[in-house]
Amino acid sequence: MSGEIETRRSVALKAADKCIKVLKERFGVKEAFIAGSLRGDTPWHDRSDVDIAVEGLEPGRYIEAMEELWNLIPEGIDLDLIPLERLPKHIAAMLKGEKKMDEMRTFRELIKGEILNLSRIVSQVEDLLASGIREPSELELGGLGKYVHDFYNGVERIFERIALTVDGDLPKGERWHTDLLRLMEVETENRSAVIDHELGLKLHRYLRFRHLFRHTYGYELIWDELRPLVEGMSELFNALKGQIEGFLDTLEHEGV
Repeated sequence: MSGEIETRRSVALKAADKCIKVLKERFGVKEAFIAGSLRGDTPWHDRSDVDIAVEGLEPGRYIEAMEELWNLIPEGIDLDLIPLERLPKHIAAMLKGEKKMDEMRTFRELIKGEILNLSRIVSQVEDLLASGIREPSELELGGLGKYVHDFYNGVERIFERIALTVDGDLPKGERWHTDLLRLMEVETENRSAVIDHELGLKLHRYLRFRHLFRHTYGYELIWDELRPLVEGMSELFNALKGQIEGFLDTLEHEGV
């Protein structure tokens, strides 16, 4: 780990400790602790965020807690507050340290957790489509756009975990999001390709949309442009799930 990355980690640890103190003293949570790469579950890197798992936070105070904790997090570091009650029991047990796993087992379980989260997004989109949306209102368009945005976020988190844990590093530079996606299409020294090129091309449309949705102020959502991404999400997810699971099986057979 370079000196700059180690310094970033030290700063993040101090901020996380302050956040935990606030959660316990101000919000009366039952338990709060550091998780993820900051704890050492996965490799810490220059884009790692602060993951704090929490138990006993009143659902109605989640946003209030996030607003207060954000004031304690240094600029350039993101915060993820994870209510344990929302997680599958085995993932919650893993985060709490009740279920001991080696690095690769942890890696596989975290990816399975991301796939489960993606399946929830897809189910919510399917429910909206089944309700008979033909010409969504501006409010409905915003909600659907957020689902597409969050869907690709989840996909990218899976790819980040693979790049960090198996390849040992993430792409650098302004185009790292695109480079990471392309990296998943090719075989590397440590692994086979994760997805095929056809799936990569389809995912790139979601990546491109996320960039516009996130970075273009006043970006106007047009249903004819958003519709193929929304309606194609379920089929795309099934293809992605199959290829990711096949990749994990290959790793296991190779003893990785």
